[in-house]
Amino acid sequence: MDYEVSRKVWESQVPVQFTLQAGGPLGDPLPFYTMLPRFTYLALALPKALSSFNRRDSGDPILSEKVWLEVNGSPVKMYVPIGVIYDQANLLENDAILEISVKTTQPPETFQMVDPDMVKAMFMQTVKEADYLKTKSDITNSMMVDEMPQLWRSITNNNFDEYWTMVQKLMDPKDGKDFTHVPLRVYVKNQPFKQALITLKHPNGSLRTIGEAVSDVLQLSPSSEASTPTSESSASSGATTSSTSPNSEERRLISHGIDIPAHTPLIFASKNLSYPDNFVHIVIASN
Repeated sequence: MDYEVSRKVWESQVPVQFTLQAGGPLGDPLPFYTMLPRFTYLALALPKALSSFNRRDSGDPILSEKVWLEVNGSPVKMYVPIGVIYDQANLLENDAILEISVKTTQPPETFQMVDPDMVKAMFMQTVKEADYLKTKSDITNSMMVDEMPQLWRSITNNNFDEYWTMVQKLMDPKDGKDFTHVPLRVYVKNQPFKQALITLKHPNGSLRTIGEAVSDVLQLSPSSEASTPTSESSASSGATTSSTSPNSEERRLISHGIDIPAHTPLIFASKNLSYPDNFVHIVIASN
């Protein structure tokens, strides 16, 4: 792992605007503006936004279990890191603000509210899934009881030093073995994320690039929606899809707000560009 690259990725933030659309008799309060780390989750940011709204509104308090969130006219997936949501909103060209509508109407069936405890549990499960893909769970099974919660605390406290201590154990196994598979999720507009079993190397031993890995995921991953990102919803090789994503010459690979060159070695992306959940999250955009 590269310390400086990992720290720069960790320090990356996005501008966010929460706008309450409750239709109260006195009108809705002013929007709440904030800068959020790319690695965090809406479930952790929403309480502060609601607290701001409740200070300005003389009506009934707005409770998290009574609202749902929308971006660009679509319900937000609360278990996806903020940075991925921002990249999906295609705001990179002009550093635009991510506008999140907080609504008090009946939520659509496709929205799932996730509170901090739920997102913590989902995060832990995703880290374990990533380690299973990489090492068949060798690392997480050997960890002390308090080590996995330390990784989550690094997110809630925005503590890079605590994160760095933990992520090195997960990314740089002491035995020096290659990862069995690379935890990679690919996001295509208006589709569920895609995932497949991807190895670091080709059968001839040459290193696989991130561009090749993304192409493989798009070919192998079935297009089936899953309510939560569990290991049961992961795709495996052998299935085909009629993906409408741009072809390899037209597509841009976005992660952490950066255009990732297609020739980047997959091992570099996995070790240095993964989110704290240990997955590389790639958003597909057109040139």
